[in-house]
Amino acid sequence: MNLPNFDRDAAHTLMKEKADAPFSAFDVATRAHHRQDRQLHAEAALLFCLAAERADAEHRADRSKPNQAMNHLVRAGIAFNRAAEIKTAEPLLRQAIAFDWSGNGLSNDRHMVEWAFYQLLLNARNEPERFAQLFNEAVSRCAEVDRDYTAIHPHQEELLEIAIGMEHRPIVERLAAKIADRRPAKKATKELLARAKALLASPA
Repeated sequence: MNLPNFDRDAAHTLMKEKADAPFSAFDVATRAHHRQDRQLHAEAALLFCLAAERADAEHRADRSKPNQAMNHLVRAGIAFNRAAEIKTAEPLLRQAIAFDWSGNGLSNDRHMVEWAFYQLLLNARNEPERFAQLFNEAVSRCAEVDRDYTAIHPHQEELLEIAIGMEHRPIVERLAAKIADRRPAKKATKELLARAKALLASPA
């Protein structure tokens, strides 16, 4: 795990912890999630980095449970990305994509690979060629970790919207089929599927 150079002093200030009663990695991550919920992404990113650092230290002291550091690191990447700190975010997201989740006792967290790819794809939303390459990479890598990209419902709609704008038919076809299989009830989702169907039916 490679942490970015982050402002530890700022992170500690956000924590407001007492010197004689330091917070656990879980406590730090909980505070990071609270800031994420309030759209304070830059602050959340700092706290997730600190949580990752502490989780790694906790695991070195007690190896009886899986190391949760990567779970905090990928969330730091997502938070940095949402804070528009792309150069800091993308290397963290790439670490999460390459990480052996199952081999490190975190099989239930393999879906974080999808979250990491989703953030990268959002960054490429104005770059059709890069977007297509990333999407194909996501399908391939997720298959390796026994995930069918993308299984996360809100991501399907957002990525389909982008793919329709790019008129990228193979991606539109894949995502539209996944959404249609859910038989969505929301009007907006039905309208999105109608647009996808119209694109696929139009001359290439």
